[in-house]
Amino acid sequence: MKNFNYLAGLCIAVPLFSFADPTAQDFSEMGFDELMQIEVTSVSKKSEKLSEAAAAVYVVTEDEIRRSGATNIPEALRLVPGVDVAQIDPNKWAVSIRGFNGRFANKLLVLIDGRSVYTPTYSGVYWEYFDYLMDDIARIEVIRGPGATLWGTNAVNGIINIITREAGENPGGSLSLAAGNEYQGASLRQGGEISDNAQLRAYAKGRRLDESENLAGEDQDNGGDYLQTGFRLDAQPNEEQWLTLQGDLYRDDLSQQHTFPTFESPYNYQVVNGDIEAKGGNLNLRWGLLTGLDSELSARFSYDFYDHQEVKYGDNRDTFDLEVQHQFSPLTNHDLVLGAGYRLSQNEFTSSIYASVLDATSNSKIWNLFIQDTIHFRPQNIALTLGAKFEGNNYSGTEFQPNLRASWVPSERLTWWAALSRAKRSPSRADTEALVNANMDISVYPTLIQVQGGEGFQSEQLDAYELGVRWSPLPKLSVDLATFYNDYSDLRSYILEDLDYSNYPQYLLQPLELDNNIEGRSLGGELLITWQATPRTRYRFVYNYLDIQLEDSESLSEELISLDEDRSLKHQLSLWGSFDLSKSLELDLRLYYTDQRSWGNQSIDSSVNGDLRLGWQATDSLVLSLVGRNLLHSASQEFITESWSLSSSSAIERSVFLKGTLSW
Repeated sequence: MKNFNYLAGLCIAVPLFSFADPTAQDFSEMGFDELMQIEVTSVSKKSEKLSEAAAAVYVVTEDEIRRSGATNIPEALRLVPGVDVAQIDPNKWAVSIRGFNGRFANKLLVLIDGRSVYTPTYSGVYWEYFDYLMDDIARIEVIRGPGATLWGTNAVNGIINIITREAGENPGGSLSLAAGNEYQGASLRQGGEISDNAQLRAYAKGRRLDESENLAGEDQDNGGDYLQTGFRLDAQPNEEQWLTLQGDLYRDDLSQQHTFPTFESPYNYQVVNGDIEAKGGNLNLRWGLLTGLDSELSARFSYDFYDHQEVKYGDNRDTFDLEVQHQFSPLTNHDLVLGAGYRLSQNEFTSSIYASVLDATSNSKIWNLFIQDTIHFRPQNIALTLGAKFEGNNYSGTEFQPNLRASWVPSERLTWWAALSRAKRSPSRADTEALVNANMDISVYPTLIQVQGGEGFQSEQLDAYELGVRWSPLPKLSVDLATFYNDYSDLRSYILEDLDYSNYPQYLLQPLELDNNIEGRSLGGELLITWQATPRTRYRFVYNYLDIQLEDSESLSEELISLDEDRSLKHQLSLWGSFDLSKSLELDLRLYYTDQRSWGNQSIDSSVNGDLRLGWQATDSLVLSLVGRNLLHSASQEFITESWSLSSSSAIERSVFLKGTLSW
């Protein structure tokens, strides 16, 4: 079950019939007022108007993805208020919501068509694995704040749900070619009907990323080649029933430079060139049945596998996920959603001198039961949502995650909302059993810093308090403000163990055991102002503020605690202008400011940068676009990774590429 032939055979063996998702929407021709009526599903697992959702939610529409010139999902997420996106090097990204960003960010749940793609190895996301055709993404729904009551594990600070288009939405085919100084890519897609009630779409995509430079301007060996292919099949056998089947396969061959501690004199660190070979795939089956006027039963089954091999470690994983949900109205003015799920993830970890685990193989099991009721008080235009999830895992036992949300819509142009939520981040293999030789400290005497998982590591907890307003003071002007206060407890910390002299006089060993001693709070807000200045001109202004204060109950050094605090951006601003210069010519300009970012004794200065896209509809079937990234700097560093951080001294260079898309 860990190879392409198996999954490909599995795809062929499944009967070729599927469904049309009734929640699909076309945003490309929507006006300003209509965009406020977009229906989202990620907040409550049922369709509801974006303007009335009791959460800090933003939808990156299909049109925004196209006009941004994004070539991958992290680039599209730069458009979202409250999301911190940083490129580490050509192959790696750091993405988080409301703080705690990192290559291994573990408080964010990422979904693709409702399928969770986080890895229990470290509770994070390998962003490089998801190289989808951007034209096939219908929308990206982003929730800032907890969503654990419905979505469960990792939905602590936010949820990102990437929703692809139905196969019937883009019949015909397309060919895209792109070339530039840092990026080259090609993609092919073909879709069409295979019967009166079934549609099929298939695609293939390849791209090459050039290597970056280090901070001294020297070339680094960290480019990459990506290949991905997949399909989606939709069908509606009758008016009450729908079914969807989709799957993807990928292979990534990436060059990488690693910085490791040395175990021989002279004790310091060494730079090692080593390729990363990654392959994987998934199969996702969804089914729905309308059982009444306000009643729907749905189920989803998915299988994922990946095989990630590099110098530091090997990570091979198979994951099976099953979820059943029933949405109905048992009483007048009540919308009830209840369901259950089970997730089994099987892991085989290959250890090295730099990273190891106690047992090569391990199984992670998660079960959950959830219920949520939305009560509508029609005369007052008030909605109250109460929910709870019971979730169990083989690391920390059973967890209870409740949720209370309320919204008040006094007029069509004004919505107030508030929420109280509890969410937990379950332990991962890295938290409980991994051993990482992180660094060789030579400041006093050669000392190997070794991070060890803690057998008693428990779930991290967040109690969140949110308040927000959406207001349209003028027909062409909207204001969306979300504020929050987050109370954290049992966050991951380090216990300083006694020095180990077993390797003396070569070097000392300083163990750091993971524990749950950090607590603290964060507060902040996200402001989005959208102005349709003219029928051909739109501006979006975003400002994010975040302040994190943490403390360790064991009085560990403030320097280690600051690694979490300072890595987050306190201020972010961006201004995006979209201009229709003519019926066939588009111009998009985006300026953005990022605050200083620190990591231990290293830091990245605040900066201002800019992106540009010029699009031309040359003919009815041909679109040409010129895209520029990081245009205000020849090269700049965006992030410093958590482990082996000296290897993350990559500078992201200014890039320009030309893209052409031919459709038929």
